[in-house]
Amino acid sequence: MSELIPVNIVIADRSYRLRIQSEDEEAVRKTAALINDKIAEFRSNLAGKDMQDYVAMVLLWFATEQNQ
Repeated sequence: MSELIPVNIVIADRSYRLRIQSEDEEAVRKTAALINDKIAEFRSNLAGKDMQDYVAMVLLWFATEQNQ
């Protein structure tokens, strides 16, 4: 089992410091990038009051994708 490494991930303009397995780093970074891309997409296509609205829409999108 490998050691946990610290990584900084930015989601929705907020920074999160995580400790993850080194072999998971690429997947975590790709997922964070996908989340941020979807947030940007929803911001340009939907009217929302604040960032929480867009994060909620991304969460709904991810959950729907998982159920299909």
